[in-house]
Amino acid sequence: MVVTYIYHSGYAIEFDEFSVIIDFLKDAKRDEKTYWVYDYLLSKQEDLYVLCTHSHSDHFNPEILLWKEKKPNIHYIFSKELLLRQKTSPQDACYLDKGDVYEDENIRVEAFGSTDVGNSFLFKHNDLWFFHAGDLNNWHWNEEVSKREALIYENNFLCELELLAERVDHLNVVMFPVDPRLGKRYMRGAEQFVKRIRTDYFLPMHFGECYEQANAFEKYASKHGCTYLAITHPGQSFRLY
Repeated sequence: MVVTYIYHSGYAIEFDEFSVIIDFLKDAKRDEKTYWVYDYLLSKQEDLYVLCTHSHSDHFNPEILLWKEKKPNIHYIFSKELLLRQKTSPQDACYLDKGDVYEDENIRVEAFGSTDVGNSFLFKHNDLWFFHAGDLNNWHWNEEVSKREALIYENNFLCELELLAERVDHLNVVMFPVDPRLGKRYMRGAEQFVKRIRTDYFLPMHFGECYEQANAFEKYASKHGCTYLAITHPGQSFRLY
């Protein structure tokens, strides 16, 4: 199994039988002449599952709907929020609201909540569990808002985290925001996550070009038995399991 950081919150996961790409924003170079998605993933014979957690422009690129013209064996699994915001049409995808499940012979996808819009996705293949947070995070903004408001944001996150923890107490791979824009305590949501749910591998997202700040989370992750996979550039891959 290979996990590749595409850009921002976009990740691709390749299994022997199929591949998954989540929250594609823009492509990453695979080598000097080719790109990961347009030249490689869309050319593979195996099925491709395209997941989108919500409609924000840094998570949803409408170009993904054109991929079916190049690759017939493609499956779109979107948050229902995209449909409600009229970003997509009913025939474009299978839509999941919080609590909904998509399942076929390859993958099981469960929609969980967010502390912004849309959903986060828990998905499983064989005995491996993956979680992509979308915009689920402790968006406390405690340097910009009142203490009371920051606590409300934090409580919303902890409630969503508890619902996930009630479903699964061990995750193999987690993709989660580590966003320096939150200020000094920008890692707080990620810290609370790995402390509450046992995580094998942690991959950061939603950090833009701030690689150093994102990778500072490695020290905390290791304290909780979690292997942090440091990101240094788009198109970086990790072979796991």
